[in-house]
Amino acid sequence: MTESPDPGAEPGHMPNQPVANRPKQRPVGQDLLTDPQRRRRLGAAFDQNQSLADAREYDAVRPRYPHEAVTAILQLAEASAHSAPVIADLGAGSGILTRELLAAGAHVHAVEPGATMLQVLTETAADTAETAAGGQFDGPFSGRLFTHQRPAEDTGLAAASCDVAVAAQAWHWFDPERIQDELRRILVPGGAVAVVGNYLDTSDPWVHRLTRIMRAGDVYRPQWQPRLVAPHFSPVETDTFRHSRSITPEEILRLATTLSSWLAADDAQRARRRENLTWYLFEHLGHSQGEELQLPYLTTLHTARLR
Repeated sequence: MTESPDPGAEPGHMPNQPVANRPKQRPVGQDLLTDPQRRRRLGAAFDQNQSLADAREYDAVRPRYPHEAVTAILQLAEASAHSAPVIADLGAGSGILTRELLAAGAHVHAVEPGATMLQVLTETAADTAETAAGGQFDGPFSGRLFTHQRPAEDTGLAAASCDVAVAAQAWHWFDPERIQDELRRILVPGGAVAVVGNYLDTSDPWVHRLTRIMRAGDVYRPQWQPRLVAPHFSPVETDTFRHSRSITPEEILRLATTLSSWLAADDAQRARRRENLTWYLFEHLGHSQGEELQLPYLTTLHTARLR
């Protein structure tokens, strides 16, 4: 492939020139998606433009959450009055975090508006499942799963029914005003909110360049915290876990197709993005097919208590 302007570069840069800037820092409390129309358009792409095969691919190639983060979420419910922690997984997607919580013994309300994502969640959580809202089953895990095809801002869950409400890679899709009210409604007094995300670590220059070509929004932004309004919630506390995953160039290409920016793109945009990713990984960086790479991540866990 001949060298051509890299869509991940700043205007005037060619592919063999470094790009120095980093993701913009955001003030504490500023939403990652500040345009409501853009938030709705990109969020809807997961349901409107995603086939069942796409949802299964999402589940297969998206990163998992480190054990330390999952343990910290469960510890938020240590004072639970229930027989097992009751956790609402808001925007549960294909169930990547849901399964880890179930395996640890929690009872999980998986709240997900997308039908294809919810189908993958039930497929991967048990051989058979009742997918009607409020349906429950005892699967191979020690926890119990309840599935709800509803938005996070209107879960349909009973008031004061959950010890923890967690949003994994989903907080930016929620309406920032309505989600506050729903959290206050479904959490028990003293219950906790946990916002967790896996972010590509752009402090590594090759990863930063990669995220720009991929049009990836899942990048670490220092100092950002979710907006949880006082006096209803305690001040947000943040923990960060650094880790990496083994991945091949081909799997990075697959990962790019699970992003909302890809799902919302047209065929021409997708073809150009794939072409540039292929050039970057195989020609510019010189990787070979099947080569095991280490892709660095930062997982952030933001927590607060309902007062």
